[in-house]
Amino acid sequence: MATGNQMQIDALVGLQEAEVREAFLVNRTLLLSQQLLMQKQENNILLDKINGLEADLRLARGEAEASDGESE
Repeated sequence: MATGNQMQIDALVGLQEAEVREAFLVNRTLLLSQQLLMQKQENNILLDKINGLEADLRLARGEAEASDGESE
């Protein structure tokens, strides 16, 4: 009879371990999705800054070319 009880306990422990693993994976997935969202937001901020700097550079080059044309 002890063997039957041991098998039931083993099955219960296995089930509990599976539930803990599932909870861990759910929490990890949630954390990773939050980190991904924050990274995407940071990437968008950086892209906006890059676009602004590129526009500033184009403007500065245009002004430099205009002043070079006037001095000739």
